[in-house]
Amino acid sequence: AALANFAMFFGGGDDRERPGGILGTLALMILAPMAAGLVQMAISRGREYEADRVGAGIAGDPRALASALQKIDASARRIVNPTAERNPASGQLLIINPLAGRGADNLFSTHPATGNRVKALATLELKMGAAPRRTIAAGQARGGMSTSVPTTPAPSRGPWS
Repeated sequence: AALANFAMFFGGGDDRERPGGILGTLALMILAPMAAGLVQMAISRGREYEADRVGAGIAGDPRALASALQKIDASARRIVNPTAERNPASGQLLIINPLAGRGADNLFSTHPATGNRVKALATLELKMGAAPRRTIAAGQARGGMSTSVPTTPAPSRGPWS
């Protein structure tokens, strides 16, 4: 109401130079907050992708991060989160969107779809050059002593290397 009063006070007068007048002002007052919300959600999705990229760079294995995201998403789909359903704004605080009405990356989503995040990580893995996975010697997997010769680990390709 205060914004409308301000617009009427300072925006009133000669309408010959500004077509639309009061209707244009009202349309702008309704559409501007919606557009700002869409931009905010798009920025949030971009931050999710950037966080995935940086996390994969630190870990050095985008495949592992993609696997973790898929496991978290599978768990989130099985578990109903009534707190997040009552307060959808809390969904922005979580790694995976906990709300039941999930869909693809759309204009009204704050989280990218997990499948899209996994695809982005697969692309990143190709850019980083897929390194072979390190395997654990059979003795170490059972908790015993390994008879294999220790090797020097590959240098980290993370941001602090």
